[in-house]
Amino acid sequence: MPWLPKDTGDEFDPLEHADVTVDKDTPMVVVPRGGGMEVGRSCYQLETEHSTLLVDAGLNQGTGGQFPDFRGLEKGQVDGVFLTHAHIDHCGALPVLENRGLLDDDATIVATRPTTQIAQTLLEDSLKIHRREAQKPGREQHFDEEDIERVYERFQPVDYESGRVCEYTHVSDIDPLRFTMGNAGHLLGSAWISFETNGYRVVFSGDVGGRSTHLPPMDPPPEADLLMIESTYGGKHSHTSMKDARTSVYKSVERALKNREPVLIPTFSVGRAQTLSLLFKERLHTMPSHIQDEVVLVIDGMAQDATNLYHTHIEDTTYFDESIPNRVKNAQDRQPFLPENALMPETDADRERILSNFNPETGENIPLIISPSGMLTGGHSPRYLAEFAARYESANVFLTGYQAKGTGGRKLQNVLKAEEESATLFLDTDPFGSDWPQNDRTVDWVQADDGMYTRATIPADWVTPVDGLSGHAAQHGLLSFARDVGPRAISLIHGPAYAQERFSNHLIDNLDDVETVTRSRMLTPIPVTRDIEVETPALTQKNAKDESYDSIADQFDHVYELLSALTADVAAARLENGLSEEDVRRIIREEIDNGE
Repeated sequence: MPWLPKDTGDEFDPLEHADVTVDKDTPMVVVPRGGGMEVGRSCYQLETEHSTLLVDAGLNQGTGGQFPDFRGLEKGQVDGVFLTHAHIDHCGALPVLENRGLLDDDATIVATRPTTQIAQTLLEDSLKIHRREAQKPGREQHFDEEDIERVYERFQPVDYESGRVCEYTHVSDIDPLRFTMGNAGHLLGSAWISFETNGYRVVFSGDVGGRSTHLPPMDPPPEADLLMIESTYGGKHSHTSMKDARTSVYKSVERALKNREPVLIPTFSVGRAQTLSLLFKERLHTMPSHIQDEVVLVIDGMAQDATNLYHTHIEDTTYFDESIPNRVKNAQDRQPFLPENALMPETDADRERILSNFNPETGENIPLIISPSGMLTGGHSPRYLAEFAARYESANVFLTGYQAKGTGGRKLQNVLKAEEESATLFLDTDPFGSDWPQNDRTVDWVQADDGMYTRATIPADWVTPVDGLSGHAAQHGLLSFARDVGPRAISLIHGPAYAQERFSNHLIDNLDDVETVTRSRMLTPIPVTRDIEVETPALTQKNAKDESYDSIADQFDHVYELLSALTADVAAARLENGLSEEDVRRIIREEIDNGE
């Protein structure tokens, strides 16, 4: 990180380095420890006079650092963690905190009841992936099953409510800090969180939704001095409507099935998988009967467990739109997110049988597979993708959500943008059987420095991005959220650089009262005080129209982002072309020397 001292070590204290003191005049300070200029490893330290709290602690599913940067946190310093929701990029580092002993013995993890249950399920799966990755040369294991178990014991389930923080986690009784959690509309149990003390308030948006047809309307957030707001789709004015998106994906799937082509929908196990399952439950019966009879709908991986958890809350209007409990009551349907005759395979033998039973010539037993992960980084979706490539001449892959840098999903997106014929992916995955089915070398094994990978060539015409199913709000929804908060300062989090740049200008143009909009930077404190000043480059009403606004710090940030993104490209080059590390360095030096 170019903005930090070169000799920065594990003992580095962001507050001390920035000369920021928490006192009555500055009662709260926010320190981003991940999820600033990136989508992944969300983690934000909230420091008060009496406590150290974290909002979220997630993993990175793309390139860059895998975990939040916990430098400067001492053993037992963290008094509690507040979770906005259960996606792994927001909760996946909880066992790392445990493993490193950073949590106070009596610290709790405060989250809604659904978030508590879903997080426990996803952390179990995360441990399996982590163990496999830790076996590669040069890797190490950062948490184990005991850490997961201790995390479970810390959960403090709540509903959407308010209270003094000291009543929910290990904080001094003299600490006046209060919190409020409200429905963020992103997925089951998701929340925005506000903290208030000494007349100042900060709001953490979490992931802002408000688009789902099965979740209740979002709760309006309170007014605050500082807003930490996500920006995943901050560069996009608006999404296709959810109604149109559902119709589009259904029509595309129907067309594929009529063409006797198998379908893979890589999806997030929580939220997106249930949206798709509900869609097909409502509409598959409208297909011609001869197609209905041949479709084999598969719900796989963690989507199975998440769907079962959804069904434990289906009568609770706190977490579901009223249409779902009404459906349960009126139609006596206690599994609204599970289509009839859907298969939920338990073993690789089950999965191999599903694919082997499909006859492309006659169209018998056409697989329609909903499987995590949504970015093709883990779970069974990359396995199905490679199996499709090895087995079938034609197939369909629908990308229904955000694809982070360095993921298989992003590689497929990039191939479409470049109008190339195919994409070659290097997947850390294995076949359902003893080896990949015999093929024309579209799928094979590749030896890399850190182990064996599966190389799969995917035709570009297999891939269809689907717009509008995202659980994240675009500019319009994010702006509405920001207007409700009416902050003096906004710090953008959880978003790519291009989206944050566009969104910051959009906010300045449309919010008259906001004084500063900045992009959160790792380990750079944001004091919550009368005059909020941030060290990162900020956009204000004054300089928004200044074309010369391009500070050295801006340039440093941009270069750092480019260097971080280079990680995935280097890895791909080494795998695809058999380049050594020295070869890669030589090429980079030549490009720099040539000014390219």
